[in-house]
Order: sequence, then structure tokens, then C-alpha cells
Amino acid sequence: MIRRHFPLLRLTPEVAGKLQHDHNRALAKLAQLEREHTELQHQIRAQLGTETLWKLRTDARNAVLLADLKMEAA
Repeated sequence: MIRRHFPLLRLTPEVAGKLQHDHNRALAKLAQLEREHTELQHQIRAQLGTETLWKLRTDARNAVLLADLKMEAA
């Protein structure tokens, strides 16, 4: 069994407070983006249909994977 010891991170109260504040802001932004994404999916599904939503998801996923592949190859 391999045991890994992670060093203890020691922060000043000011830095810890700023880190907590930044973390809370990032979580709030992520929650807002998730809500907007869900509503966008509902709108696309209602206006264009489920098949179109599936195709858009697949095309977007493939575009991101292609961009990652190009960056990796460069």
C-alpha cells in the first residue's frame, strides 16, 4: 500500500478569507451558468425539437474534441 502525505496548506486569515470569497463567487457563477444552460436546452427543445438538440450537442462535443486534438498536435 502506498501512502501519500500531502503537505498542510497554511494560510493567513486574510488569504483564507479571500480564497473562500473567490470560491463562493465561482460556485455562484457555475450555478448560474448551469441554470442558463438548462433553460437554453428547454428553449431549443421546445422551438426546434429534441432531434435538433441532440445534433447540436453532438456537433458541439465534436468541435471541442477537435479543438483539443489540434492543440495537442501543435
